[in-house]
Amino acid sequence: MIAASTARLALAAALVAASFAAGWTANGWRLGAELAELRREHAEQTAQAVLDAGARLIEATTRGDALQFRLAEAETARDTALQETQHALRRVTTGRPCLDAAAVRLLNGAGALAPAGAVPETTGEPLRADAAVATDTDVALWAAHARRSYDTCRGRLAAIDAFYAGERGDGE
Repeated sequence: MIAASTARLALAAALVAASFAAGWTANGWRLGAELAELRREHAEQTAQAVLDAGARLIEATTRGDALQFRLAEAETARDTALQETQHALRRVTTGRPCLDAAAVRLLNGAGALAPAGAVPETTGEPLRADAAVATDTDVALWAAHARRSYDTCRGRLAAIDAFYAGERGDGE
């Protein structure tokens, strides 16, 4: 009897172990299939993300190229306008002294204002009669160039703003 009971117990233990192993294997297959599905989904999402990023890069490059072209055209137009303005200014100005040598030296920074609290320099020799002056032509040409520089800066900032605002730059 003991032998029969031990045999039954051994058989029951073997059946439990076999059921456990079969369940473990079946669960492993199920989890393996789930893991494979997750890996496939992840690969598809990664591939789509790469495609989306590539499309955004192409769109940004196209938009940037169009804005750069538009900016270059505007720069050329400004250069032409500056040259025309300079030629016209040379015709309508007389070349008369407009700013004396002291004003020119101050504007050029040689006689720049001393910082507060600085000891003033001793007076030197009086200005020579042939010291540099700025004529009305010089001042007018400088003003035209300053305007051109301002317009260039404004145009470049507008192009940067347009790029980040998402404009295509080609009228679309």
